Amino acid sequence: MSIKKVMFHINSLEKGGAERVVTVLAGQMAAAGIDVSIATEWTGKKEYSLPEGVRRLDAGLSSKQESLKRLGKIRARKDNLKKLLLKEKPDVLFAFCRNANYRAVMAADKTGIPVIVSVRNDPKVYYASVYQKLLSEKLYSKAAGIVFQTEEAADFFPEKIRKKSRVIMNPVSPKYLKVTAPEKRRPVIANAARFAYAKDHMTLVKGFELVLKKHPEYTLELYGDRSEDNEIHQVKEWVKGHKLDEKILFMGNVQDLEKRLSDISVFVLSSVYEGMPNALMEAMAMGIPSVSSDCPCGGPASLIDDGYSGLLFTPGDERELCTAVTKLIENPGKAEELGRHGAEKMRECTPEKIAAIWLEYAEKVIR
Repeated sequence: MSIKKVMFHINSLEKGGAERVVTVLAGQMAAAGIDVSIATEWTGKKEYSLPEGVRRLDAGLSSKQESLKRLGKIRARKDNLKKLLLKEKPDVLFAFCRNANYRAVMAADKTGIPVIVSVRNDPKVYYASVYQKLLSEKLYSKAAGIVFQTEEAADFFPEKIRKKSRVIMNPVSPKYLKVTAPEKRRPVIANAARFAYAKDHMTLVKGFELVLKKHPEYTLELYGDRSEDNEIHQVKEWVKGHKLDEKILFMGNVQDLEKRLSDISVFVLSSVYEGMPNALMEAMAMGIPSVSSDCPCGGPASLIDDGYSGLLFTPGDERELCTAVTKLIENPGKAEELGRHGAEKMRECTPEKIAAIWLEYAEKVIR
């Protein structure tokens, strides 16, 4: 069959990795002439813009439903989404992230509308409990298909789920793919991530302090300001306590990240765990020499061929981080070579190519 109408389902479009992928894919599919909608539960404070040609649908709770108890709210959210599905009748429903995945499968039951769910984070963290293992196995078995970001993530699930799955890379926004290499790089190391313990900014700032002992001319720029826990405050207190206020800069969220980062010397991702880190992909797409923690789920390792397109270090090890960053600083020719190889790999992740893979996979599983 030829897919003519699709619906995406995710909790919101608030800025984050999965939300970015949804907006990029939705925009690309709409540009290809497909009728595309995104059904969300709520509106976030800082959201990605709705792509041109894409409709946004409200699947959230009504004011009356907000007064329900927890199980009542779960049932109401499922029923609201089901009503949208019956009204819109998409050829396929793409769901992103655990709770939206569960809701989509339950809502689509007996509608005849196939659902493809997508696991976006390390399943060893998000599906670790016995309850989540049993629930995910039960519901994902009912989905028409399931998309993983890495083979390691797929391996967490039983064979009956893996055999109908597909590993698909994230799309990279064109603005990062169009950046040209600078004539000279600034003595700046940078990271772009929301502040949360999973992103482990503490290892990054401690590793950077070690870098400063050999290269005091460098500065660390931290982009992002959304703190889901207390990490941002702890990092700021540590920076102040170590008198590094002038060397470690908190840049906040910016709209022109591709311009701010284009001429930095090194990009560092320090996360404890990741799915498929968009920020690392974007840095590599710009040809920036990159260093990343080797997360258990394999996201960074699937992007970086250690020593060829970037460098990997053990998560939580500030000394290894320092060694990797210092190696790039002191070997600029090699650093640029790694950056070029990273950019070459990311050329396979254009929105056009990735959206086409999603649609090809959807057509295959719903025949």
